[in-house]
Amino acid sequence: MKLIVAVARNWAIGNNGGLLFDLPDDMAFFKDTTLNKVVVMGKNTLLSFPGGKPLKNRTNIVLTTNKDFSEEGCIICHSY
Repeated sequence: MKLIVAVARNWAIGNNGGLLFDLPDDMAFFKDTTLNKVVVMGKNTLLSFPGGKPLKNRTNIVLTTNKDFSEEGCIICHSY
């Protein structure tokens, strides 16, 4: 299992609903590392993607407390 996360010095993991940094090399590394693998994310991360759609060529597992949330192409795990 691998965990990929960008963290700011103040421990932030996002910025105004988006990524902290725009680093093409990091995005390429993420894509190469996760292609044809499982990615686990929260609902807000999924919704921050273009069109709010899951990543292609990956198994997308989405964690949410919203029992009514669903998205085609994702495995939704509801937490309470």
